[in-house]
Amino acid sequence: MTKPLPPALLDRFSSFLSEPDFRLALSGFSAERPASFRVNGLKSNVFEVESALSAKGIRFERFDPIPGAYVVPKEDEYALKGSDAYYSGKIYVQGLSSLIPARFLELRQGARVLDVCAAPGSKTTQIADMLSGGGEIVALEKHQIRFDKLAYNCRLQGAQSVKPVKIDAIPYLERFSGDGFDAILLDVPCSAEGRIRISDEKTFGFWTAKNIEEKAELQKTLLSAAFSALRPGGTLVYSTCTLAPEENEGVVTDFLEGHPSASLESCVFDVLESRPGIASFGGRAFHPEISKTLRILPSERFEGFFVAKIRKGR
Repeated sequence: MTKPLPPALLDRFSSFLSEPDFRLALSGFSAERPASFRVNGLKSNVFEVESALSAKGIRFERFDPIPGAYVVPKEDEYALKGSDAYYSGKIYVQGLSSLIPARFLELRQGARVLDVCAAPGSKTTQIADMLSGGGEIVALEKHQIRFDKLAYNCRLQGAQSVKPVKIDAIPYLERFSGDGFDAILLDVPCSAEGRIRISDEKTFGFWTAKNIEEKAELQKTLLSAAFSALRPGGTLVYSTCTLAPEENEGVVTDFLEGHPSASLESCVFDVLESRPGIASFGGRAFHPEISKTLRILPSERFEGFFVAKIRKGR
């Protein structure tokens, strides 16, 4: 029997989501989403992959907002993950929401990039592909099993420009000295409200307000430390897979209030599920430019996500 979502969680969602958005999120939590993948340009191209999948009878549809991204019917996911394209690293199976943050990094050829919480390497190898295998990407992960997965995926995807480093990100960043990174991706650990599946109690059974508070404190520490490793003029993209305002607009607002050299830039992603950051929550008004951030509502296509693009002044 499926366990209902905690009433306290539903009350929270209804307090900052409009009625239509609340209904959309609930339907998203119940949805069996299609599979999605991106073509790995380091090993293949869209024409080769499309031809190979068509020959195997695997159905696919281009996802136009992101070049090289595709959606596959759920019933074809097994065949997709059994294909040569999958096992040879010519494609990477990745959720549509997960594909969004790296698109805001403003990557230039030869860039030096830091992926702070990198495992299992979905976004790390996406960045390597976006840089056409050039530049330098430092990817941090402290847990051995997750680090091994990160290193394996980088090898499989042919992402030779990635340097995986097994280390706790906070001491690494706090000790960092040098010229700084041109771009930093900070996809932080979070309460994962955007990934709730009503059919799977494991995705929400751990939910508590205390967990949100603890995650927000960790996120603030990571964001401040990561910003110190960003060169002047560089961009930092902060992202979560939660709906919690404390971990999204709240963390970004606290950060901006303590870092006058930082500014928000607009994150525009034109899909039906996209919304601007919310202006207030729990009696607290957020940063006056917080609407420049991006929320992706859970739906039949997307997991819930939040993205903020932060520029460091020169």
